[in-house]
Amino acid sequence: MRSRIWSCIVVSGGLMAFSCVVFAQTDTKTAAKEIYSGKHHEGTVQSHDLSGVWMASAGFESAARIHEAPNTFLQPWALAKLNAEPIYLRKDLPEGHAGGGTGLGVVRDISCSQISLTDFIIKQKPIEIVQTPQRIFMFFEYEHTYREIWIDGRELPKDPDPSYFGTSVGRWEGDTLVVESIGFNDKTLLDGMPHSDAIHLVERYRRPDLDTLELTLTADDYKAYTRPWTAGPVRLAWHPDWNLVEAFCIQDDNSNFKKLIVDPAVGQSKQPGSTKLPK
Repeated sequence: MRSRIWSCIVVSGGLMAFSCVVFAQTDTKTAAKEIYSGKHHEGTVQSHDLSGVWMASAGFESAARIHEAPNTFLQPWALAKLNAEPIYLRKDLPEGHAGGGTGLGVVRDISCSQISLTDFIIKQKPIEIVQTPQRIFMFFEYEHTYREIWIDGRELPKDPDPSYFGTSVGRWEGDTLVVESIGFNDKTLLDGMPHSDAIHLVERYRRPDLDTLELTLTADDYKAYTRPWTAGPVRLAWHPDWNLVEAFCIQDDNSNFKKLIVDPAVGQSKQPGSTKLPK
């Protein structure tokens, strides 16, 4: 059992997901290192084994950002949609894409409304990968839900039913798991970007050592993009001693957390030389 308590919430401002972690340790630097970095474990990596509990490592948040500026690959209608949507609704949109410096949690209330597959995977919230001969399951601690990836040799469907996580099939290319997904509905974004029903997302997972899972992303959409965009590599750390817990996004809890914790923290961080945490 993990020696921590999660209260996973999605922060406004379109910048990142914010998890409040309560530790027994008083040294916050040590606590952060413990939770965001997988401890070193001796042993070899079994071929094609990605099973276990993982979470994005601290310091790799910027790697999740799309490498290209949106105005260089978005079709005019998609760029207009991106610019028209309030930034506080674009939760998995990195700050650099928004073209501004909106602070953490200072724009309106935190909202639970948006669901994004990329946000669930690459933000600092635990996921568990479970493998079977036919399918790979990703269980997400946040919202206590799951995703399935078919690895039984089937092809992507010609006319998938639209869904939040899309329809995914995977295959192994050497030691890299390549996952292709289509069929996303129009209520979600992928790494903050709008898309059409023609979106095709490709994830590549590689385990270079026992404690690390590397992910790169590529997305193509001939209706919304003039060329594909790429992101990563994002590194996720292995936590074999963790179990997932329930972590639902509750609107009242989020609003209270923003008022009592996030807003004071932002205000204090603006004070020159301040390193104190809010009480």
